Amino acid sequence: MGTSRQLRDWLSWLIRVRVLAVTFLLGIELVIREFVPAQIPIKYFLWLILLWYALSVFYAIVRGLGLDPVLQAYVQIIVDLAMVTGVVYVTGSLDSYFLLLYPLVIVVAGALLSRVGSFLLACLAFLLLAGTVEAAYFKLIPPLYSLPVGIWPLQVFLGINLAALLSVWYLSSYLAESLRRTGVALEDTAGELKELQALNEWIIQSMRGGLLTTDLEGRILLVNPSGAEILEADFRSLHGAHLQEKFPELTALLESQAAGERTERWETVLHVGGREKILGVSVSRLQTRKNALGGYVFSFQDLTELKRLEQEVVQKERMASLGRMAAALAHEIRNPMGAIAGSVRQLVRYVEVGEDEKKLVDIVSRESERLNRLVNDILQYSKARGVRRERVNLVALLEETLLLVERHPQFNGKIRVEKNLPRDGIQAAVDPGQVKQVFWNLCDNALRAMPEGGTLRLQMQQEGGVVCIRVSDTGIGLKPELREKIFDPFESGFAGGTGLGLALVNQIVRAHGGRVWAESGASGGAEFVVELPLS
Repeated sequence: MGTSRQLRDWLSWLIRVRVLAVTFLLGIELVIREFVPAQIPIKYFLWLILLWYALSVFYAIVRGLGLDPVLQAYVQIIVDLAMVTGVVYVTGSLDSYFLLLYPLVIVVAGALLSRVGSFLLACLAFLLLAGTVEAAYFKLIPPLYSLPVGIWPLQVFLGINLAALLSVWYLSSYLAESLRRTGVALEDTAGELKELQALNEWIIQSMRGGLLTTDLEGRILLVNPSGAEILEADFRSLHGAHLQEKFPELTALLESQAAGERTERWETVLHVGGREKILGVSVSRLQTRKNALGGYVFSFQDLTELKRLEQEVVQKERMASLGRMAAALAHEIRNPMGAIAGSVRQLVRYVEVGEDEKKLVDIVSRESERLNRLVNDILQYSKARGVRRERVNLVALLEETLLLVERHPQFNGKIRVEKNLPRDGIQAAVDPGQVKQVFWNLCDNALRAMPEGGTLRLQMQQEGGVVCIRVSDTGIGLKPELREKIFDPFESGFAGGTGLGLALVNQIVRAHGGRVWAESGASGGAEFVVELPLS
């Protein structure tokens, strides 16, 4: 026997087939009676047929009640044997055309029930047939048809039917058992195949790298979640799309696949979401079972952040060398410049000079002071940045810095300050003096960018384990070529600037384990974003 679910399906099938079979029997009997006169009125046969239809309807109703399917199968087959016996009885007994219905019912029993159960039903079929025929022969029940045979020929006839019924039982039950075993094996194989498919799916879904497959026409067949995340797209939007339309840079890698070789280009630049991403891509041929080319497999990694870190390391090494050189030069320049400025001031004391000479002396003094400030900035930048952390309120630090900014020489009535700061403040473990310098340099940079006035906006908010500070202005903005190197030393966007203010900001922020970058402002100007860890 199969599972309960399979048996319920078989019972549904049996109900439908029974209705068709009964209708077919009715048609045969009507055709036979057209050509062969019958001894018994057809009304007995019709009553049996109507009863069989009614039983089929009853079976369909009972099936929906959720009763034991094995019990239902036994009841239906036993009732079918009884109905077949009735049909055989009213259509000629030994001469009935419907004796073949017994083997048919036994075949159904072999398919639905166990071998023992179908054997018992085969025995029951023979007992019903033999009992009906013997009872009619010995007139224990009304003989509807004459039986022109002797007692021994009758027994031989019944013996042949017994052998036939048992043979049908044996063959049908054996074939059904074989089919059930084959079905179980197929189910086990299908289950193993599903598990293998699920394992392959889990492997693909769990890959940290990207995986993309295409057919020979370049249509995308598969993208794993990591690949969709790297490509910043949804699988549903990629499935079936042409690779040339979505990612033409990847299509260019297929040119070397004509010879069947593996291709690796670890710095393929891909344009994704309006930005450039550096991908490490390898391409291989997708082989089918017959070792034919079925498409291509792309495996890739996002190397953008790695390349950025490599550039930062190179930049830090270059800046360290530049800082050491600048510190050495600053020391060499500082002493002569001090001597020159002091000598000029002493010279003015002892020698009477005119107005023109005084102007020249003033120029020398101012330029000496400017050079001295530049030397101090260089020395400050070249120092190793140590961080002495204290838990402080960053909002209070920014407010203190704004008090100094309002006394800035370039702060006038045309400058408006907009603040969006948390009322309760944000506590963080930082070096207060260095963070104040970051705030001051960013605000000073914003004021220089608005010589004709504008709006200085300051925003601070906590995002997870970091605090994000945004300082924006409505000034002259940033040129695209300057945005990438604005934090490099001596890269100033203002006339007369040293280019060390933002370099110091970058140095301090990175010493705190944070990061800083520049963006174009929402309403023009520039915006500088600082992220600092809270601890």
